[in-house]
Amino acid sequence: MKSRRRGVLFAALLFGALLTGVYANGHLNSVEEERNARVEICESLPEYDFERMLSRTERITGQQLQRNLSICVERTDSGIDTTPNQAQFAFVEEDGLRFFELDERESSTERSSLGHTTVSPDGGPVEVFLANQTVVENVPWLSYEALVVHELSDAIGIPAANDGTTTGSRSTAPQTTDEVLARQAVSNGVSLYVADVYIDRYGGHLNVSALSAPEQQWKRQITQSMYYSGYRYSKQLDQRSVRGTDIPESTAQLLHPNETEPIDERLESPNVSTTSLERVHTDRVGELFLRETLESKGISPSRATAATDGWTNDRMDYYRSSNATVVTWRVTWERASQATEFVDTYAEVYDFERVSTLSPVSCDESGRYLALSEKTVTVAGCTT
Repeated sequence: MKSRRRGVLFAALLFGALLTGVYANGHLNSVEEERNARVEICESLPEYDFERMLSRTERITGQQLQRNLSICVERTDSGIDTTPNQAQFAFVEEDGLRFFELDERESSTERSSLGHTTVSPDGGPVEVFLANQTVVENVPWLSYEALVVHELSDAIGIPAANDGTTTGSRSTAPQTTDEVLARQAVSNGVSLYVADVYIDRYGGHLNVSALSAPEQQWKRQITQSMYYSGYRYSKQLDQRSVRGTDIPESTAQLLHPNETEPIDERLESPNVSTTSLERVHTDRVGELFLRETLESKGISPSRATAATDGWTNDRMDYYRSSNATVVTWRVTWERASQATEFVDTYAEVYDFERVSTLSPVSCDESGRYLALSEKTVTVAGCTT
């Protein structure tokens, strides 16, 4: 089974999401302490009292470490290459990236890991790896103390290993890009908030507002906004631990934590003539992804925020055949005026043919077609 991994990255001074495990070796010394879980510290780490830092972090989060923990330093000077999958971001596939005219190769330059937490879901210890102190010292908004506490908070939030006696009636794994981003945002946002509280009490420095600085590359821009939004959400709710019921279903809930508007029930796919095409994937990209995508296309942050405000749900379907691909995207808004505002902004970025309905569109030829019906915007992108 693949290991689960979450952490702090920097690439042009930002945090990034790690979804696969990378392991490093080190000689570990046992640390005696009064808890059931054993803690081991690598000799090459700075001379911090990690035992005391862990106890303080446990008190702040109100939780206790559930698994054995090892903390070690990366053996390379600059950390790990964490270049994401160039053909996919979250669950947005290559055809979806082309639909939004996003380059899947963008942000594929080398990135370095400041720290990450790795664990196998079915057992084993939590392993925390940290960048060398000299690397972290070159990041002006982050102290080594803040980095350590961020990863300790992540480790504390990991539940004990399943002993095989507990079964669930349904999977809690995120199913859409929107859910993936929301879960990553809130988990890392909580850890950032815990680190912020820790630094305020015990010293060090952490400037999370640096994450709100704009980035040109869309993957980094979305990730940066995601973690900053998760931090703001956690701070506003004074959320210091992550439990299943606290994880938002959508990034819209992160962006608007005081609003209680529920997400619309699952949208139906639009009626487009797709004979000979096979539907291969369904996704929801979400408000945050859409907002940051518009910004990456040159729309100002205030305009992108206004254009995506009122999002209630969206659905993206992928169809493929031997010689054609079709991506359909349907998004709904709270009010008709918001749908119209979005279309006006969308038109500044994308060329499309305005149609009254998509039902007569056969997608036999390449093109982009948009239909607006009250509070619903539907787009079909055809590539032959």
